[in-house]
Amino acid sequence: MLDNSTVTSPVSPAARRSVQAGLWMFFAGSILLLSSLLAQVGAAGSSAATLADRFPGWPTWFVPESAAGYTMALMMVCWGVWSLGRGLQLARDASGRR
Repeated sequence: MLDNSTVTSPVSPAARRSVQAGLWMFFAGSILLLSSLLAQVGAAGSSAATLADRFPGWPTWFVPESAAGYTMALMMVCWGVWSLGRGLQLARDASGRR
């Protein structure tokens, strides 16, 4: 039977965590930005001020509506790309390739 002590991975756990965190942050930020774009396009003819007023039956607490919300979603995308690149760099350094 195999356990964690007998299986060796060429990729360090820190590199794997960095890549996984980067992917999650990139996709979460992208989904937030796309959902805000779709919500704004879908409610273009409405006179309501917020998304909660436009779509009362939908959970819209996670959709960015202000400059701060868009900045946070964009920062998630940027940090995700950075974390993904850093994890891949760590994996390359650990394997000895340049």
